[in-house]
Amino acid sequence: MKLIMWYALAVLCTVLPFAASAQAQIQIDGTAQRLDARIPIAVPPCAAADPALKALATELAQVVADDLAFSGLFQVLPADKYPVGFLALDPDVQKLNRDMWASTKAEHFVFGNLKQEGDQLVTEFRLFDLLTKNQVFGLQLKVDKNHPRLAAHHFSEEIIRNLEGTPGIATSEICFSAGATGSKEIYVADYDGANVQQVTKHNSISIKPKLSPDGSKIAYLSYKDRYTFLYVFDRMTGKSVPLSKEVGLNIAPAWSPDGKTLAHVLSKDGNNEIYLRDADGSNLRRLTRNRDVDTSPVFSPDGTHIAFVSDRGGSPQVYTMDINGENAQRLSLQGGSSYDPAWSPDGKYIAYVAEKRGDGLEIYIMQSDGSNAQRISDSQGSNESPSWSADSRHIIFSSTRNGQKSLYTFSLESGEERKLPRVSLSCEGPSWGPRRN
Repeated sequence: MKLIMWYALAVLCTVLPFAASAQAQIQIDGTAQRLDARIPIAVPPCAAADPALKALATELAQVVADDLAFSGLFQVLPADKYPVGFLALDPDVQKLNRDMWASTKAEHFVFGNLKQEGDQLVTEFRLFDLLTKNQVFGLQLKVDKNHPRLAAHHFSEEIIRNLEGTPGIATSEICFSAGATGSKEIYVADYDGANVQQVTKHNSISIKPKLSPDGSKIAYLSYKDRYTFLYVFDRMTGKSVPLSKEVGLNIAPAWSPDGKTLAHVLSKDGNNEIYLRDADGSNLRRLTRNRDVDTSPVFSPDGTHIAFVSDRGGSPQVYTMDINGENAQRLSLQGGSSYDPAWSPDGKYIAYVAEKRGDGLEIYIMQSDGSNAQRISDSQGSNESPSWSADSRHIIFSSTRNGQKSLYTFSLESGEERKLPRVSLSCEGPSWGPRRN
C-alpha cells in the first residue's frame, strides 16, 4: 500500500530572513509585506523609421517593460506619466530629450530603435541614468525576424545585471506537461508563457519533465511503452531515447549540475530507492539502502549533496545526503508530510511542498540547512512541483486554486504570485531552464 501511495504522489505532483538585496527587503508570512524600493524606469515604445515596424517596435518595448516588472526590481512608468507632449522616440538617439524625461519620476530610461536588414532585425537598445543624464550601457542585437522577442529579453537581462549585479532570466524557458486526463504531452515555452510548443507526440501520458542544465535535453516519465519508464528528449535531433526501463517503477529524474549524470528512483529491488546513472543510461549505481521509501532526488548546485524525500522517520520528509548516499539528515520539521524538494541555483534555499491543515498542499522555502522554513503560497487547492529560476529570485509551481491545474510564479523580491499568462492548457510539473545565448 505504501508503494502505491508514493507512486501516485510521484505521478500527480511528484519570512525567511532572505539576504536583502540593494533594492528590496521581503518578509514572508503567508502574505507579503515590503517597503517599495523598486527602481523607477521609463520604457516607451521603440523608435522605427520604417512604418511597417511600428507595431513590432511597440511590442518589443512592452516585452522589456514586462520583463523588468516581473523581476520585482523595477517600477515601470505608466504611459500617462510620460512627459507632456511626447508622441514617439526619434530613431536618432542624439535627439533624445533627456531633460524632458528627467522631469518624470523615472530614474532610468530605455531607448530602443528597430530596423530590418534582409531576414534579420537589428535592435539597438540603450539604458540611460536620468539623474546623471549619462548612458549606462548600450546593446545592438541582430535576431531572426521570426524571433524578435529574444532581443528584448536579452536587453532586459543586461539591464538587471548592470543595475543589480545578477542578470535576469528573461531568455530562459520552462517545460511542463499538459493535456487532459489520459493524454498528457511535454511542452516548452518562454519563461513568460509565450511561444508554447509541444515537444512529445506519444499519444500517451508523459509527465514530470526536467530540463538539462544547458537546456538541450529533457528527461521525463512516460507510459508510451505501457509501463512507467524514463526517457530523454534531445531538442537538437527531436528524438526521444530510453534512459531507464527497469522492472517496476522508473520515476523522478533529476540532472546533475554538469548534465553528465541523472538521479532517479527505481523499485526493481522491491522498494523505492534512489539510483544514479550516466546521461546515456549506462553505469547504474544505487545510493539508498533501507526498508523505507526514498524518492524525489535533486542535486545541490555544487553537486556534492542530494536532497530527497523519505518516510524513514514515520512520514514523508525532506532529507539531504552526501553524493555517495551517506550522512542523511532530516531538514523539514514544520509538521505534516513534506515532498518534492527543489534546490535554488545559488545554493541558499530549498523549496518544497508541505501538507496544510485540511485539504491541499502549499509551497514552502527553507534555508539549505533546514532552518527558517516559511510558507510562500496561501491558496485553496494544491500547490505543487516548485522549480527555481536561474537567478534564484523566482519559483514556478503548479496550482489547482482556480479549478484547472495552472502554472504560477512567486517572486522573492516582491512577494508576488502571478498566474503564467498566455498558457490556457491544463499544466503541471514545471521545470525552469537556463538562460539562452
